[in-house]
Parts: sequence; structure tokens; C-alpha cells
Amino acid sequence: MIQVKAPGKLYIAGEYAVTEPGYKSVLIAVDRFVTASIEDSNAPQGTIHSKTLHHDPVTFQRREDQIVVSDVHAAKQLKYVITAIEVFEQYVRSNHISLKHFNLTIDSNLDDANGHKYGLGSSAAVLVSVVKVLNEFYETHLSNLYIYKLAVIANMKLQSLSSCGDIAVSIYTGWLAYSTFDHEWVSQQIEDTSVNEVLNKNWPGLHIEPLQPPENMEVLIGWTGSPASSHHLVSEVKRLKSDPTFYGKFLERSHLCVEKLIHAFKTNHIKGVQQMIRTNREIIQSMDKEATIDIETAHLKVLCSVAEKYGGAAKTSGAGGGDCGITIINSDVNKKLIYQEWLENEVKPLEFNIYHGQ
Repeated sequence: MIQVKAPGKLYIAGEYAVTEPGYKSVLIAVDRFVTASIEDSNAPQGTIHSKTLHHDPVTFQRREDQIVVSDVHAAKQLKYVITAIEVFEQYVRSNHISLKHFNLTIDSNLDDANGHKYGLGSSAAVLVSVVKVLNEFYETHLSNLYIYKLAVIANMKLQSLSSCGDIAVSIYTGWLAYSTFDHEWVSQQIEDTSVNEVLNKNWPGLHIEPLQPPENMEVLIGWTGSPASSHHLVSEVKRLKSDPTFYGKFLERSHLCVEKLIHAFKTNHIKGVQQMIRTNREIIQSMDKEATIDIETAHLKVLCSVAEKYGGAAKTSGAGGGDCGITIINSDVNKKLIYQEWLENEVKPLEFNIYHGQ
């Protein structure tokens, strides 16, 4: 039995701008995981068992390049798992490696006990866990970059709006500076060439850089209890792009802010980090004013104001509209006071740690 885990993520800065190639963001991996386990199947077919989606394993067989499962309803629920397998097996076949039957099990603790989503990027973690476990099962010894690219190819076959930063930090873990690639270019490469060729090429705009945080810096996470619709919010941003003056200024301000934030990391300057978190909040608030839906909801506003009261620098995390907010504090701040006041205002502290790999 081989077992791997892929962590969830939270955005710290650079949201929305990160959907454009070359515009950087900063993310963290958190210690909540999707776990994938795999073993050889002794039967003439394999099984997929998602503990979070349904109770019984479903059998699958290969039909040309496709994975066909025995249960049509389960196939829809398992589309991320199935697509990740299909993409990985394209790579395996192109390297003249024999395919094997296997039993794959997926489990997750990225949601709360009642199944409510925290907004930790569960789809990305599923893709990453499947590619990672198949990499070990087939002993293909892929680098982190190639695991990232295979997971991205699977993601692009399923949806096109994601920046794929959640995939990157789920693989590289810790703190990460990230900018997305030219999606049109990669889509064209996927259509025109083999998986191997797509993996071997440099992807324009892609930037993945692990960061070392300043000493004595902590991240506090608060959850509003209401899930955000990232798809809906990103679609709203697409509408805002129709005003090139506004959107161009937004991108420019975000770019400058995140570059200064990364510099503060590299110079061990916690106050500089906090200053840029506050600036990034203002930049996102400028977009919020133009949007038809709230990015910074009432609960997120309270989360931020409480954190600021105790010397933290706070903002929404990810698309906003619900889900989580983050606060950067110096470790000598009494975080219990922040947590207590959050709870009084219906914000749940998530006492997760930053995950730095196995």
C-alpha cells in the first residue's frame, strides 16, 4: 500500500490579479489534507473509492484513453479523480510503461465535520494527491514541476478559470510566491503536442518560488461559516475587465504590492509584510466597490477590524464573498484575545498550521 497526502491552501495576497499570467500572488499550504492510497488489484479491473463522496468503491476499466467507471452517478462525482488518472496514464503510455490495475482510495479532511467547505482548494488537492500517488505507484520519479504540470493539464480539461496557484502550493507546500502561465498557450500545446512535450516546455508567465517568512511571524485564520462561490466571483471580475482603465490600474497596484510583500519576506521584515497586507486589502476593496457582489462580506469586515484592533494586519483570503480571512501577527501578540472576539462575532478560528511537506 502506497499513501500520499496533498495539503489544502489559503491565499495571503494577490488574489484576482493572479488569474492573469505573470502577476504574482503569495499562498500557504495548511495542515489539512486529501489523502490518496493505492495498491495493486488482483482482479482484471481496478476500483476507485472516495470516502468523502460515497460509501462503496466503484470498479473501472480502460476504454481506449478513457477511464470508464461502473456507476454513472459516481463518475460525475469522481470527475477530478478520473481526469487525473487519464492524464497521468497518457504520460505513462507515451513513455512505453505498461498500465496496471489498481485500487485507489481518496479521503479528505479539508471540510468541517458537517461537510461545509472552508475554501482550502479541495479540487486541486484531489488532483495533486492522485498524480502524486500514481507517480509513486508507477515509479516514474517525476519532479515537483512535472507533477504540477500534469495536475494542471487535468484541471484545464475540467475548467478554465483557475490560476492553479492552489495546485502549486499543494505540491511545493510552505509559503509560495506564484504567478500563473499563459493559459491559451498551454491549451494550444495540449491540443497540438504530446503530454511529454507539454511537460518539457517552459510555460510562459509561470513563476513558482518558495519563500521563507520573517522570524516571529504567525498567520491566524478565521472562517465566516459561509462558502464562497469562486466561480461566480471570478466571473464578476471578468465583467470588470471590460473597463480596461480600472482593471489595468488594479493589476498594476496589485503587482507592485505583491513584489514589495515578497521583498519584505526576503529581508525578514515583518512590519513590511503587514504594511503590504493592509495595502492589498485596500486594493481588493477598490475592486469590491465596482463589483455587484460583496468580496469583503460583513463577517469578513468584522474579522479584519478585530484583528487590526490587536495589532494584526488582516484581509480576505482567496476570492472573498465568504470563506476565510487571514491575519498576520507578531508571535508576541495574544492571539487568544483575537480568537475570543472573533467567536463573539460568529467568526470561527481555524487553528491550522502551515504545512512544510512530509
